[in-house]
Amino acid sequence: MKKHILFGGMLLMAAAFTACTEDFTDWASPQANGPEDAITIPGFSASAVAVQDLAKAGDEVATFSLNSSSLPEGFELGNARIELTPEGIEDADKVIVNTTIQGLASKETLQELIVTNYGKRPDVRTFSGHVLVNATKDGQALLIDAGTIKVQLQPEAPYIAPAYYIVGGALDWAGSAASKEQKFSHSDADVYDDPVFTIVINAAADGDTWFAIGDDAACDAITNDGDWSKLFGIVGGDNKAESGSLDYRYNLGADNSFCVPAGAKKIKVTIDMMEQTFTVTPVNISDAYYLIGGPGAWDSSLNQKFTHSDKDVFEDPVFTYIFEGTGSGMWFAFGDEEAILATGNGDWTQLYGFVGDEALSGSFDRRYNIGNDNSFHVDGTAKYYRFQVNMAEMTYTITPLDFQEYVYFIGATDGWANAEQKLRSPNFDGIYTGYIYCADPNGWGNEFKFQKTPGDWGTEINTGHMTSGISGDLADGGGNFKATAGEGVYYMVLDLATGSITATKINNMNLVGDFNGWNAADNAQQMKWNATDYCWEITGAGVTTNGWKFTANNSWDINLGGDTLDNLVANGPNIGVAGSTIKLYPTRKGSDNIYCTVE
Repeated sequence: MKKHILFGGMLLMAAAFTACTEDFTDWASPQANGPEDAITIPGFSASAVAVQDLAKAGDEVATFSLNSSSLPEGFELGNARIELTPEGIEDADKVIVNTTIQGLASKETLQELIVTNYGKRPDVRTFSGHVLVNATKDGQALLIDAGTIKVQLQPEAPYIAPAYYIVGGALDWAGSAASKEQKFSHSDADVYDDPVFTIVINAAADGDTWFAIGDDAACDAITNDGDWSKLFGIVGGDNKAESGSLDYRYNLGADNSFCVPAGAKKIKVTIDMMEQTFTVTPVNISDAYYLIGGPGAWDSSLNQKFTHSDKDVFEDPVFTYIFEGTGSGMWFAFGDEEAILATGNGDWTQLYGFVGDEALSGSFDRRYNIGNDNSFHVDGTAKYYRFQVNMAEMTYTITPLDFQEYVYFIGATDGWANAEQKLRSPNFDGIYTGYIYCADPNGWGNEFKFQKTPGDWGTEINTGHMTSGISGDLADGGGNFKATAGEGVYYMVLDLATGSITATKINNMNLVGDFNGWNAADNAQQMKWNATDYCWEITGAGVTTNGWKFTANNSWDINLGGDTLDNLVANGPNIGVAGSTIKLYPTRKGSDNIYCTVE
């Protein structure tokens, strides 16, 4: 129906112009059938406008202009639209943007269009535009094709430098500007897609810590010209504000430097350069913590160090220490290096103790804040204890660990029906190691879990228990562990005490010993995997009583040895049995031990 009405309107228009002049030309008649049967009128077309900077625009932005003087008499123009297609983007979608007859479009709409296709970087972006104008003639609706143009738009966004630095802090102001050593960290994303920068700096050893923020241009201006005005300061001038807005000093008309009061060991600074905001967090997380007392001595020896992940202490503020039970009660405290060393001088107040009532979990604080020792306590009857502290939240958890000796593998390898391969924790400390053959004979996915009791799904160990991470040749398969390096034997370390697992695919198993010069990468001594018997095997090996071992992946990182053939262990002693046909059974399937045969 719409197409029919438009076409009728065009016929009436043509008849009207024929009656007016015998020199009728087709400049007033339909020239082309474009979108929705739009007509063209010679001389009436859209013209491109200058580059539009959305940062300087009002609520509406010009996208084109029209020369209405070329319209024949009797036309009344309504509104318009422009079909915009981003250039330089393969298979880009065309977007219709409504405009006024003057070509004004919503700034918000155009900003969103640019960001969607190009991101927030304030570069000039070019769109191919096709302008269509609504009009009426003698009561009939018409659509006029005003042609194509180029539309150039620059999105609204502040300038964001590729890098920012702390100037001052615990370092000399001019020196830190010149060295640029206090650089904010940033993701690999474009700074306009991720405008957040973060840094952790040391606080001043004594007194308050003062600093400013600058990019390369600001630091170079200080070094080359003594110009400090290009640094960023706090809007409003509250030097000790922990959050707020920032701006250039030359806009603020003052230094307005940042200040963190004395007492913090480190300072975390986060800036959002799109929003021009900051957050300053004074913190007291040290790089390392130590237990004092407990299974060890109450001295300043620093020999009971907590473990920590590879992450920054502010990204991961959790520290863990696992110690063995003694069968009787144990008291202990903890502290950073400074606190532990202070005990050697008779100062025990810097150590941490529990807040409130004695318990296996709760909050802690410095003894000098508590006003008492408040040492932590366990009865010592568990095999092991895990003492975990969160230094950001100032909380602790003590967990008795009574681990069993084995956990059992169950998965696609055996059709999820048999839990026969197993890992072992010889010290009953929750750290299980061993070799597992992973395969997917039924096409279900090379996935698996562990069970504490074979066949009992109520005792399963899945990826949800791995609170400290999954690494190596493994991934989270949505609850199941997934072997990512394909079918084969994997050496696994499952740490239930800390909640982590890692696996290394065994690409080859070699014999190494006196007979081949202890060459761990001797290709002539590579064994073959027998998937039927779950063993590595080799013939014609020629090992001697002078000593030899098994090594994996042409390296000593993973090796097996033992005093007896029926109980091989990691990094064990050299094997002293001679033979030429050797089979290694690493998965503990059918046996509690890793063992080999030599003939």
